[in-house]
Amino acid sequence: MKILCLHGNDHNAKILQSDLATFLSKLKELDIDLSFDFVDVPCCRFFETGKVGDIRSAHEWLENKLDQENCYDGVLAFSQSAALVSSFLLYRQWYDHELPPPFKFAIWISGNIPLQVLKDLGVTVSNEAEGAVAQARLHRDQGHGPSPAHTAKARRAVFNSDDCFGLNLNKLPLELKIRIPTVHVWGEKDPMFPGSVHLAGLCDPYIRKIHVHQGAHEVPRDGKDVTELASLVEWSIHRATWPGQTQL
Repeated sequence: MKILCLHGNDHNAKILQSDLATFLSKLKELDIDLSFDFVDVPCCRFFETGKVGDIRSAHEWLENKLDQENCYDGVLAFSQSAALVSSFLLYRQWYDHELPPPFKFAIWISGNIPLQVLKDLGVTVSNEAEGAVAQARLHRDQGHGPSPAHTAKARRAVFNSDDCFGLNLNKLPLELKIRIPTVHVWGEKDPMFPGSVHLAGLCDPYIRKIHVHQGAHEVPRDGKDVTELASLVEWSIHRATWPGQTQL
């Protein structure tokens, strides 16, 4: 089973592989034949802005990569690359719904979904949702932790489909719900975590797992986090092979 591994903004494949070293070692204990393809992207980033044109250009890079390899079972994406992959999946489901998903499962660490993508796909994005992302960026840029208001609302936002940090998930068509098993990992000290909650909300809750670690915008390395992440990856692999899932 082959997993595509994509790094974050201004990082590279070597850095991501180093960050995941403890996790990869833990996975060797599983009775699963796994291989990981750590890939570099041009200029160490997938897109410069969150504008739809930049993101769609990055989708072309990903599509070419998938066409060349045509053999990935899953994807593990950190930070900006999670935004790339999740938005790619949504556009594919919306415009090319007759095609099978390019991955059987996805693991997103400190991921997000660009709100401009949702707007481009016809989703009504409230001022509250845009405000939550803007406030999160401000806290990040100022070197602060998460907004206290976001922290207080975190658990409710994860489970409240009417108000997921301003997104009303109940109004989304099924084509805009990611329908492969997904694992979502983020840090409780990450000011950008509302974006991770948005992404989790766009995935089928019946085949979705969430793990929140005590760190910030980073790959978790603590022993118990690594053990939990390995367990979640094992779950996603097994869930992806269920007969009903493979027919999607």
